Amino acid sequence: MGLEFLARVRRATFWVAAVAALMTATYATPLQALAVALGSGWSLVNLFLLERLIVALTGEQRGTRAALKPATRTLVGMLLLFAAGAFLLRRLPPAALMVGFFVPYAVLVLKALALLLLPSGLWRRLTRDPRLAALAMALAVAAVWLAFSPLRSRSETGSQPAAATTAAVAEPAAHAAHAAESGPEKFPNVITILHRAFPDAGWAEFLHHWEVIVFALLVALLLGLVARLASRNPKMIPEGLQNLVEALVEGLNDFITGILGQKHAARYVPFLGTLFIYIWAMNLFGLIPFMDSPTSNLNVTVALALTVFLYAQWIGLRGLGIVGYVDHLMGSPRNVTGWALVPLMLPIHVLGELAKPISLSCRLFGNIFGEDMLLVAFVSLGVTTLSFTHLPFGLPLQLPFLLLALLTSTLQALVFTVLSTIYFLLMLPHHDHEPGHEAEESLLEHSPI
Repeated sequence: MGLEFLARVRRATFWVAAVAALMTATYATPLQALAVALGSGWSLVNLFLLERLIVALTGEQRGTRAALKPATRTLVGMLLLFAAGAFLLRRLPPAALMVGFFVPYAVLVLKALALLLLPSGLWRRLTRDPRLAALAMALAVAAVWLAFSPLRSRSETGSQPAAATTAAVAEPAAHAAHAAESGPEKFPNVITILHRAFPDAGWAEFLHHWEVIVFALLVALLLGLVARLASRNPKMIPEGLQNLVEALVEGLNDFITGILGQKHAARYVPFLGTLFIYIWAMNLFGLIPFMDSPTSNLNVTVALALTVFLYAQWIGLRGLGIVGYVDHLMGSPRNVTGWALVPLMLPIHVLGELAKPISLSCRLFGNIFGEDMLLVAFVSLGVTTLSFTHLPFGLPLQLPFLLLALLTSTLQALVFTVLSTIYFLLMLPHHDHEPGHEAEESLLEHSPI
């Protein structure tokens, strides 16, 4: 068992701790779930520092001044880590924190036992016969069921007297909470969990109030970090992250240039390409556990749509002038019939311009929010299908819809960007004899709006 074994232990511990924290938040309290997660993180950092210390003391440079410096830094880090552990023990539930402390060591022991069991003759005989393997699996499931049943029955019996004595007091609060709720709840994100764990803390209330803005800024920060890493050391023959980012930028440039034309692409591709990447990242961000899609909130989509709307109007005013802009809204009348239709065409064009931000924002919000609600519904259905077992997990019925959400999130970002590009194109100066005018008329005719 070397360093690779410890790396596998860390990876397995991360997922086990995440599942344990989620189960604790579901069946206990968010504060205890936070204690489990932080306790597991503390132990992971402790194992990492121990690994660094052992490498420094037993490596090829042991006993030299070159090994003394990293060993000293590691010891200082361990002292700071133990101080942080003492702080956590004072602030968080000790029992839940100790459970988190022992999660990495439990994974370490189980992996060591697995390394001893897998090469043994007993394991080979067990896996050779499918009937014996099925029997062993059934016994394992039964053992898990028996392990969780007493905990559930004890929690139910312990909660019944409290529920009976506080029913009269809780009923008005329940009605008030129900009245305060505005629609179905999505998956809890990290800010929601922190707010429930520290309901009286000012910083938690602040984060909860500005939750959507925090996630939107976090996505923007991550995109900026990716762009910085991709362009930090550019190479003539790109590779890795630089290759991926350049392929995305080049594809967006070619796509938007095909709509706007080469003449206007240099001015508007940066805005429209950034718009696609930002919306796409926000759509996908909610698929990460304990995160949320900012575009599932109508405030964000309305802000994006208003930005596009105001930019499009500015393009029209700047390119056509005030007289040309009004002439565009009137339908560009050039004969008696055109001027006679101005009282009809002018209100229609004005209402059409005002409807563009409404359609952009509502379409994006409805699809992303609908994805979240669909995932919540199928996760609940998967848990309900195995409710008779009293286990804290169910069938993963949401997995096909996660793959579908990847597709629809990309399509919604693409639709928003394509329509924004068309709105820009319609506001750009053009002449009837230009070759691009017929393409513009075709885009307008087949546009969804």
